[in-house]
Amino acid sequence: MPDLYSLPPKKARVCRIAGAIFLVFAAVTLVEPVVLSIWPAPTFGCAEGCHWKSRPIAMLDDDVQAEVEAAPGGEAKLAIYIDRSVVRAGIFGVSLIDSLPFAALLMGVGIALRRLGSARGNRLGQALPWLRRASLAAILWAFAQPISQSLMASLLSPGTPEGEYWYFMVDFVDVGTGLMLAIAAYAAVWALEGGLKAQRDLDEFV
Repeated sequence: MPDLYSLPPKKARVCRIAGAIFLVFAAVTLVEPVVLSIWPAPTFGCAEGCHWKSRPIAMLDDDVQAEVEAAPGGEAKLAIYIDRSVVRAGIFGVSLIDSLPFAALLMGVGIALRRLGSARGNRLGQALPWLRRASLAAILWAFAQPISQSLMASLLSPGTPEGEYWYFMVDFVDVGTGLMLAIAAYAAVWALEGGLKAQRDLDEFV
């Protein structure tokens, strides 16, 4: 069956470039847990000359940040706690929960765009499975975000004035919105794949 999907050369090139950008960001997302475990919450500021610095307090929720800042030696206590190797390992593991599905989402979209901009082959047929995988990754990411945020807050709690506690936070509006968008994307891809298969079956029959 000939590939009925095609793009003008200029648009195909834009698709390939956009796909490459998504793949680069996917790689950066996978590196993020390593960076956070070595250098927690890197922040760029220009208060006294422009430079990067580690600001562990930025990993906490706003209300917990206020408690740490108000407590005598609060930030120093948090920094000492986070400097423990077991805590750094925990930061790495918890960050992976959020980073892996998001990286898979970016990678799926990136490869799909590269396939759409390809010069040969069944471009749409090759791109749709990657878009389906990206939408599945988006569904996982919708659940991974609150889990990761809750585990991170619980992991860092011993370094705060309140002390160790278990924290569970879910914003049902954000989770629901992300989940519905991901499911809508999956349904659209599923319908397109079904239509493409029906077209192939019809062409073979004819």
